[in-house]
Amino acid sequence: MLQRSAIATPTAPKLRTVMALLAMNAGSVVGTHQLVEELWGENPPPSSTTTLQTYIYQLRKTLGLGGSGTPAHLPGDPAAAGRDPVLHTMMNGYLLGLPEKSLDSQEFVARARRGRAEMAAGELEKAAVTFRSALALWSGAAMTGVTAGPILQAEEVRLEELRKTVLEQRIDIDLRLGRHREVIGELIAIVAQQPIHEGFHAKLMLALYQAGRRSEALLAYQGARTALARELGLEPSAELRRLQQKMIAGEPVIENPARTSAFPASRTDPVTRLPPGLPRLVGREAELDQVGAAVADRLASAPAVLVLGPPGSGKSAFLTYTAHRLRSAYPDGDLYARLLGPDGTPVPPETVLNDFLGAIGVRPERIPATLEERARMFRSWADGRKVLIVLDDATDTAQLRPLLTAGPGSAVLVASRRRLVDPGLTATVELPPLSPDAARRMLADACGDHRLAADADATEGLIDLCARLPVALRVVADRGRLRPHWPMGRLLRSYRTVPDREAGPEGPALAELGLLGSVDLTRRLLGAEERRALHRLAAAADATVTPEDAAGILGVVPGDAESLLEHLVEHYLMHPDPDPAPGQPSGSGAGTDDRYRYRFSPAVRAALAVLADPAGHPGPAARGHGTGPSVPAPRNAARADAPVLVTR
Repeated sequence: MLQRSAIATPTAPKLRTVMALLAMNAGSVVGTHQLVEELWGENPPPSSTTTLQTYIYQLRKTLGLGGSGTPAHLPGDPAAAGRDPVLHTMMNGYLLGLPEKSLDSQEFVARARRGRAEMAAGELEKAAVTFRSALALWSGAAMTGVTAGPILQAEEVRLEELRKTVLEQRIDIDLRLGRHREVIGELIAIVAQQPIHEGFHAKLMLALYQAGRRSEALLAYQGARTALARELGLEPSAELRRLQQKMIAGEPVIENPARTSAFPASRTDPVTRLPPGLPRLVGREAELDQVGAAVADRLASAPAVLVLGPPGSGKSAFLTYTAHRLRSAYPDGDLYARLLGPDGTPVPPETVLNDFLGAIGVRPERIPATLEERARMFRSWADGRKVLIVLDDATDTAQLRPLLTAGPGSAVLVASRRRLVDPGLTATVELPPLSPDAARRMLADACGDHRLAADADATEGLIDLCARLPVALRVVADRGRLRPHWPMGRLLRSYRTVPDREAGPEGPALAELGLLGSVDLTRRLLGAEERRALHRLAAAADATVTPEDAAGILGVVPGDAESLLEHLVEHYLMHPDPDPAPGQPSGSGAGTDDRYRYRFSPAVRAALAVLADPAGHPGPAARGHGTGPSVPAPRNAARADAPVLVTR
């Protein structure tokens, strides 16, 4: 773990593991459950807690680590400077307090950060010296002598990747300063150890070419090509091929060092790209606490929190509000991107990275052409900085993964209209509809308690009409603020009454409440056949539907119907309820283990009745079917249609 040597060293493997995990998170509480998982995995023995207490006692005794209660000062505070190491017992875990610069890993990260700052400022000689001093702290692999569990393994990978990055940057500087002959031998050894690392292959080619050994540089390219084909079955990257072509043509391959700093030296102010946030967010206190706890988790080297919820749940507002609350903890700036265009088209990650690189000051001609190169450049800039990255409306993991590149000390907040699973996402926070009390508070803030109390029934009718969704409630609240002379009953009738439109009572209300657009954007994430099936189900299904019911409506086998229903649940367009056991009424809660009935929320169902179907025809409520229900189509009529091919 790159620790400084100590007078006494634990010899037992599990004691080393406990000490490594505590030291890696010095100054933060390591939960008992995290220590247990690190030591014994998913199946700890019944005595695990007692055994862990014994290990803590042995560490205190062996290493002379006193302390038991809450510490008066944390490491890093001025009052903690010069104090001896101490191991505290906390409410739900343990906290190891260490003096500053006690760990080589911390010192390595600090020097790497300083070297990058010097490199960005154009001070290449100083940066090379700093990078060398950082690399000199390594005497072997990270976590040597420690039996690493899942948390320490992740930290080991992080440190190893950071070491490679620092090594690459130091060699880059040497090449740009004309020290190509000095690094050839080092690069030959590195390439032999890491035969599929194209970056080191490229540097070896550069060093040989700049030393006047063009034929050997081209042979080095062939060596890289052979290794990649043998190990991965791949051809060299476009960047490596372009380098080879330049060498064949005898072109220059390294620019003047004065022009090669990608990040301008004049940029000292933090990057700020957050959109304006709400002055107040009602009813989301518990979810805000969840995000705060996830971001503060020091065991996640770069926390990435995913925010989910149904259409109209206020994900974007929650995201920006939370980001504004957290931004003071990220002094190097904040970056924001919306990953879904207004027409429902996903924004490519290379476009987002192009915008990010421009925001941090990279000149347009220095921004690489490929997604991989842009991600590498942004990761190089973000590593060692404290940056908050906010990504709204992520559509899938392929779009999101290249953007989860923040280093330790940074954090990423993500909102999505569908459930996403990726190792880079460290926590998930769901936004359900507001509680009735929170919904009333939103209306009371705008309309006043006296108006709500004067017509309680109309107030409850407005809350029901909005389905307790923040987006709809905010629209109603804004109208109430604009019409202070209206009682709540008049406000409710303004949405229930639909003059000159025959779309039924709910459809126009949805259009005015801001929910149609949200449902439409979510619907556009589906494939064309899935959208067609969605409309068929919304028009023909009963209040709840089983896979067998859906199969009959769509003309497919129940297995395909169930796959579609689960996919709609994944996008928050339907909700699963346990299928009642025989003899139990629907909604009784006494369901089987693996069978569900699926239902549309009234908001989604009414929206689909108004929206055009995938073929471009208006929904049934928008075609002039009178003022009756918004979903008039009989179930038998849907069964008479051609079968729908359900695909995922």
